[in-house]
Amino acid sequence: MHSTLAALPLLALFSAAPLAAADFPPITDEERAVTAVPGEPNAAAVVLFKKGEFLMMGHGLATGSLASHLQVQARVKILTEAGKSNGEIAIAHSDFTRLASFEGRTVLPDGRVVPVPPDAKFVRKTSQSQRTLLTAVAFPAVEVGAILDYRYELVFKSPFLLDPWYFAEEVPVRYSEIVFKVASGWQMRPWTRSPFGVKIQQEGQKTSGGDVMRAWAQDLPSVPDDPYGPPYADLAAQMVFLPIAGAFGAYQYQELLASWPHAFRLLITTYLDVRHRDFGVAQRARQIAAAGTPRQKAEALYRFVRDEVETEADPGVFVDPAAALREVLSRRRGSPTEKALLLQAMLWAVRIPSSPVWAADRNRGTPDLGLPNPAWFDTMIVAADLDGTQIFLDPTERTLAFGQLRAGHEGTKALMPGIENARVIVLPEAPFQDNAQIAQIALELDEKGRLAGTGTLRLTGHHAREAIGRNWNEWLAERCRDFQVSGVKTVETPDDRKVVVTWSLMQREEEVLGDESSLLPSAPLGPARQPFVQPSSSRKTTVMFEYADRTEVELRLRWPAAWKIESQPAAAALQNGVGELAVSVEAKEGSLVFRRRFDLSRRLLRSPQEYDAAQALFAAAEKSDAQGMVLVRR
Repeated sequence: MHSTLAALPLLALFSAAPLAAADFPPITDEERAVTAVPGEPNAAAVVLFKKGEFLMMGHGLATGSLASHLQVQARVKILTEAGKSNGEIAIAHSDFTRLASFEGRTVLPDGRVVPVPPDAKFVRKTSQSQRTLLTAVAFPAVEVGAILDYRYELVFKSPFLLDPWYFAEEVPVRYSEIVFKVASGWQMRPWTRSPFGVKIQQEGQKTSGGDVMRAWAQDLPSVPDDPYGPPYADLAAQMVFLPIAGAFGAYQYQELLASWPHAFRLLITTYLDVRHRDFGVAQRARQIAAAGTPRQKAEALYRFVRDEVETEADPGVFVDPAAALREVLSRRRGSPTEKALLLQAMLWAVRIPSSPVWAADRNRGTPDLGLPNPAWFDTMIVAADLDGTQIFLDPTERTLAFGQLRAGHEGTKALMPGIENARVIVLPEAPFQDNAQIAQIALELDEKGRLAGTGTLRLTGHHAREAIGRNWNEWLAERCRDFQVSGVKTVETPDDRKVVVTWSLMQREEEVLGDESSLLPSAPLGPARQPFVQPSSSRKTTVMFEYADRTEVELRLRWPAAWKIESQPAAAALQNGVGELAVSVEAKEGSLVFRRRFDLSRRLLRSPQEYDAAQALFAAAEKSDAQGMVLVRR
C-alpha cells in the first residue's frame, strides 16, 4: 500500500496516535444468531462487517504531518470447524506503511471475552531486500460460534492511497465500507471493479473541513479459490479514490492524475531530474563497456547494474525526487526505478538508445488502463534498442538473465511512458519449451536385487531461475525416498538460464527385498497429480498457470540375466490444444528405456473447452505415472 507522487516533495514518516481505546461495538442478537450464509451453505466463516476510514494527510487528527492514516475495524464469525483456520489474520506493512496499533478479542458463544494478548502477535519478514513485513495475529480460544473483533491502524509515508480498498474477502462478507476524508480543495476520482455482480454504492458530502466520500457493499460472496485461478485482485470487489488535483499547503495547486499525460509528466519530469544528477555515471559506463558489439556492451552494463547495485525497497514506478544517479552509483544501492534509470543513463553513455517501461506483475491483478494510476505497475524495466530489436531488461534480481523477464510480467500489458508519445505494449513471453526440466536417470539392478545409479537434471528458463540457490539434497531426498542420494553437484549459470544437477543413487537397504524390485519411473519429476477436480460447469474463473513449460524424464534401466521385468508402464499419447503427453517404453532382454514428456503449451485457458482439455491432459499423466515398474527374480 505504498505509492508516492514523484513531482511532490519528499514526505517524512511521522508517528501517529494509536486508535482510541474505546470498546468494540456491541454484538447484536442478530449477529449471535448467524449460523450460515444464504447462498453459501458451506461457508466456514463470515465477515460480519469490515470498515475502513482513510484520513488523507492526517485529516482531522491535528498531527501537523503529511502522512495519511488508514483505520480498519472488522468482525468475523466462525461457522464450522474448518473455519477455525480464520482465527489467524495477517497484516502487510513495510518501511513505507507502518503498523501503528492493533487490538483484538475473541467473544465466545457463552459471552465470555478473551482479549488478544500481546504475545499472540508475531512478525514475519516476507522480503529482506524490500523490507516488507507481515504481522500475523493468532486469536485465542477460537471455536465454532466464536466472534473475532479486531482493529488496527496503518500510517502511510505517502499522503495517497493509490492501491484499492477490497470489499470482498476469501469468505463471505455481509457488509463492507470505506470512508475517505480529504481536505478542501482536493479533487478525487472514484474507480471501482465489481466482478460477479456485486453492487458498490457511493455517496459524498462536503463539510467545513473538506470532502467525505463513502462507498459500501452488502452481501458479498466469497472470492473464488479455484486451482490456478486469477489473482485475488482480479476477483474481489474494490475501489480506488484517485487524486486528480490539489495542493500541499503552501505548494502550488496542480494537476496530478487527471489523465495519463498528467501522470507521465509528473513522473518523467522527476526521472529527468534524477538522471541529470549523474556525475561520474557516463565515465563509469564507458569503463565497464569499453569494447565489443553493442549487445556485448549492453550485457556488461546490465550485469553491473543487476549484480553490483543492490536492490532496495520501494517497489513501483515512483522515485524520490531528491534522488541522484551519482549517489546510486557511489552507494551501490538503489530502488528498482533508480536502477532502471541508472541502466538507461549508462546505455545512453555508450550510444545505445533505450526507453523506460512500466510493468505490472499479473499476480498483483490486471491494470485497468482507463484509470491513470501509476500504482498499477510494480516495477520499471528498460527496453534497449539493439540491432533493430527491443530487448527488455529487468536489473532488479540477480537470477534474471539478459533479456529475461519475470514470469509474472511475461505476456502482460505494459506502458512505455512519454510526455509526447506514450505506448501500450505487450511484453514478450518465452515459448513453453524454453522453460524445461529434463531428468535423465540411469539405474542398474545387481544380483542381490539392489538398484543403484546416477541422475542428471537440467533446468532452463523459469525453472532454472526458480531453482537457483535451492537445497538440492533436500529436494532429491523428498523425490527419491527409496534411495540414498549422494555426491550432489550443482552448476548454476543464470546468464545462460540453466541449472544442471548431478547425483548418485543407491537403493536404501530396507527397501531391498531380494526377489522383487519396484520403482516409479516418472521420478524425480513425477508422479503428476490432477489439479482440476471440479467439472468445467462448476469452474467460475479462467485458468492461469505461472508459465507454460516442458517436463521430460528418461529412465535407462538394466538388470542381470537372473531377473526379468514383470510389469511396466504402457505407452501413452494425448495431444490437444493445451499440451501433449507422450510416454514410450523400449524393452529388450536385460534393459529398458522409459521416456515421458509432458508439455503444457498454454499459460492461459479461457473457455470451458480449454479447461476440459487441461483436465484430460493431467488425468492422462496421472494415470500413466501411477503405473510402476516391477522386476522379479526368474
